[in-house]
Amino acid sequence: MNDRLDRFRKLKEQFPDNEMPRWSLATGLADQGAHAEAIDEFQELVALKPDYCVAWLHMGSCMIEEERLEEALVALETCRQLAMDQGHMAPRQEADMLIEQAREDLED
Repeated sequence: MNDRLDRFRKLKEQFPDNEMPRWSLATGLADQGAHAEAIDEFQELVALKPDYCVAWLHMGSCMIEEERLEEALVALETCRQLAMDQGHMAPRQEADMLIEQAREDLED
């Protein structure tokens, strides 16, 4: 997997305005449990493409893993709104579930 991540890092450097290498790198990092680094990549990605609702979703999920719950709620609410605006039901439903989880975790 590290070879894949290295390849995505190189592609990100080579194509800094393309969201796909950033997406691949961020999700690869998240899959490995490197949530803090994945969050940084997702933040760069949504700065480049602010309407990328699934990037907001995955960033929010990583923030929950890192116990950055307030930030997670902001990211997930952004995802939810974008998903509604774009007519994407699955990301909206997943955002709703994660929002509920983050709120419950905040109460604990």
